[in-house]
Amino acid sequence: MKIFTNVKDVEQCATLQSDLQTVSEWCYANKMRLNVEKCCIISFTRKKNKFTYSYTIEDHSLGRRNIVKDLGVLIDEQLTFRPHYEYYIVKRCHRILGFIIRSTKNFKKPRSILNLFLSIARSILEYCSPVWSPYYNVHIDNIEKVQKKILKFISRKYNLGRTLKNYEQRLSKFGLTSLKTRRVRYDLLCLHKILHSFLDAPGLLSSLSINTRHRTRFPRTFTLDVYKNNTSYYNPIVRMCRTYNDLACSGKDSVVDIDIFNSKFSSYKKAVTERLKRDITH
Repeated sequence: MKIFTNVKDVEQCATLQSDLQTVSEWCYANKMRLNVEKCCIISFTRKKNKFTYSYTIEDHSLGRRNIVKDLGVLIDEQLTFRPHYEYYIVKRCHRILGFIIRSTKNFKKPRSILNLFLSIARSILEYCSPVWSPYYNVHIDNIEKVQKKILKFISRKYNLGRTLKNYEQRLSKFGLTSLKTRRVRYDLLCLHKILHSFLDAPGLLSSLSINTRHRTRFPRTFTLDVYKNNTSYYNPIVRMCRTYNDLACSGKDSVVDIDIFNSKFSSYKKAVTERLKRDITH
């Protein structure tokens, strides 16, 4: 359970404390004792001087944290998600690669090693990516290095280094795409699910702004505001809409049409996949 509110003064803090007390009393009445040690507080703000308040449950003070994990994703107090992809998934997957490399010395087929990577490492690198997908190249490259490392290892192990000299050739050889491209694909698929209410997220759906003006040759499907900082500009919903706008406009002359409104999810998914592959090869 998460309880949250916008806090600007002590009165709002007192309201939040009252809500905590209500929840605590309900749990006690229904014989569901809360584990106070697992409860914590985090304040999401970019201000240097944070407004702090001591919250309690059953007269026990709650600890304050700078980073919390929510459904497997690390979130910091500035909502940057950097701890998740900088320290959590990348380091974790490098350890997994070490395990794969040590454990596959006697493997005869390169595809067997690759399947291990895809099943136990790449899945970690892509879990919930529409939420935390990075936008700085340094972070994008750090994530990509994990896949580069395993493909380089496979190429050397099976004497493919001379024919597969770079990352792009290795991707083509094994029928893969970059992790960055896959995250773009997941963004576009997530946007379709939100628009058609396959995801129960009315708040996200209401934030989509459809462009009803068509004054240009290639009108943008979604209307986007002018954002003054990276946090707003790279907001997940804004990023998804901007990605779709760019892909749809760039493909007006393409045989692969992407229609997020009238296409079924399976058809839309196939069209997005084909368009991304086409853009990579061209």
